[in-house]
Amino acid sequence: MVVTPAPVIVQDSKSPRAMVTVAPMPPAPGAYAGGSQGLPPDALLRHATDYGAWCQTNAAKLHALEAFFWPVPDKDK
Repeated sequence: MVVTPAPVIVQDSKSPRAMVTVAPMPPAPGAYAGGSQGLPPDALLRHATDYGAWCQTNAAKLHALEAFFWPVPDKDK
């Protein structure tokens, strides 16, 4: 009888710091205003949208780090 060994799974050995980097921050609100005086509502909304996406990206990366360091045990085991 010939037994075939199971394949060896090599996990990525990146350090946590290399796994997760902070996303680049969106520009300041004034950058959306262009040459206009003050901050128009549409510029403020564009900035808020970009800032919200930035926050969500970083939150997802923090959750990935949390799962890496504190994995949730499988209930079925």
